[in-house]
Amino acid sequence: MSPDPTLRLAQIMVVLRLRYRFLNLHYEAAWTESWSHRRCFHRHQTLIEAAKCAMPHGAGWYVFAVEGDTARQLRETEDRIVDEFRFGQTEEQSWVTRL
Repeated sequence: MSPDPTLRLAQIMVVLRLRYRFLNLHYEAAWTESWSHRRCFHRHQTLIEAAKCAMPHGAGWYVFAVEGDTARQLRETEDRIVDEFRFGQTEEQSWVTRL
């Protein structure tokens, strides 16, 4: 008798998720509150979703990435996207406007 195809697929998916953890990327919102760090624990698929989740918590909010089960700081490009959302325009755009 052949193994259950549903069970076999589930086993394959577990192995793939472990092997390719970097593909399991999501973003979380975080902020400081009463001198402690808080996070939303939502699995936001985009940086902007995470930023919108963080904004109502005041000025001390930020976004970080989670690859697999490991949190990491945003890369430069990701950080730029969040800054553009937060401040409205990039440094280069504001410099051109001043000319």
